[in-house]
Amino acid sequence: MCIILKFILLPHIILNRKLKKIFTRFKQFYAKHKKKISTTLRIVISIGLIAYLIFFRSGLKDFSTFKDILRTASVPLLLASASLHFVGLYISALRWQILLKTQGIRISIGFLSSSFMIGSFFNNLLPTSIGGDIFRSIDIANKAKVSVGKSASIIIIERFSGVLTAAVYGIIALLLGFTTVGTTSYIIPVVIFFVICIILAFIILNPAVLKLNRLVEKIKFLSKIRDKLKEVYHIFLNFKQFRLAIFEVMICGFAMQITVIANYYLAAKALGIDLSFAAFIFIVPIVYTIAMLPISIGGTGVRENSLVFLMVALGAAQDRSTVASLLLFAMILGFGLLGAIVYIVRPFILKQSKITETELDTQKLGKLSEVAQKEINKDSNSN
Repeated sequence: MCIILKFILLPHIILNRKLKKIFTRFKQFYAKHKKKISTTLRIVISIGLIAYLIFFRSGLKDFSTFKDILRTASVPLLLASASLHFVGLYISALRWQILLKTQGIRISIGFLSSSFMIGSFFNNLLPTSIGGDIFRSIDIANKAKVSVGKSASIIIIERFSGVLTAAVYGIIALLLGFTTVGTTSYIIPVVIFFVICIILAFIILNPAVLKLNRLVEKIKFLSKIRDKLKEVYHIFLNFKQFRLAIFEVMICGFAMQITVIANYYLAAKALGIDLSFAAFIFIVPIVYTIAMLPISIGGTGVRENSLVFLMVALGAAQDRSTVASLLLFAMILGFGLLGAIVYIVRPFILKQSKITETELDTQKLGKLSEVAQKEINKDSNSN
């Protein structure tokens, strides 16, 4: 009987062993190439979602329909829409500068703007594990000679201020009457998101409430980055004393959101899409939040599909909504390309500025030495 059972179970045992070996090898392969696999999947998802939008959801019968819609587009409105990227760049750099000043870091708007543009290049055009925020953290740490942890904590606060203002605009949209899309109510999700943002804001400004420093001490796998986390904790702990800076940052956040909303609104208007500005106060925060999901490169594909879905749900034509979404995507890519140019050119500009500063310092020293020599000569003549 035992022999018969062994004979019956033997194939299953062999199969299980083989499956275990395959699973172990796959696990080892994934651990070794985790970043490459993750990046590849994000690229595939981004391309797949854009392809899905164009070929299956666009409502465009052929390329000639796409060209016909573009021919009717208002060029001045499209240029106005694209130019708002630079307005948003200035506001973002100003917000970042305000936050850096709270930590005694003083960097020009020009340098911060260049860092933002390069960050956009990393986020939207480079399928690497080095995101725009990581680049900006390292860039400012090198420039200001501070730790990356200190630089990163400022960017966390800056990013969160953007999320919080998006949540506030979501509430404003509800008050304006944009509570449903089709038969789906958005009241509860928006309110929950807003409440979560308020709770997180309270925790960021009052990290001692949850005793996060003690929690970091107890968790073993955080031992390697414990010092950096402590530094971030102390920055958060001291940040609430800068009330004026917090107010200014929130004002910049609201201005930045209005700029993005206007960017979307003008692009839609340029294509003859008859949706109100209030409609985009509802659309943009939702799209902004969904695009933050880390499943594609810089939100590519996720952002465009969610935008088309919401615009169509509010009454816009499918084909024109798709073209508007693709034009806005092209603006993001164009801005990213400018960031690539800045990334290439900036080292030479900084090098030249250092040479110029050195020459000016040398000239000043020369003039000072001449003045000093004249004074010495006067003293010797008078004696």
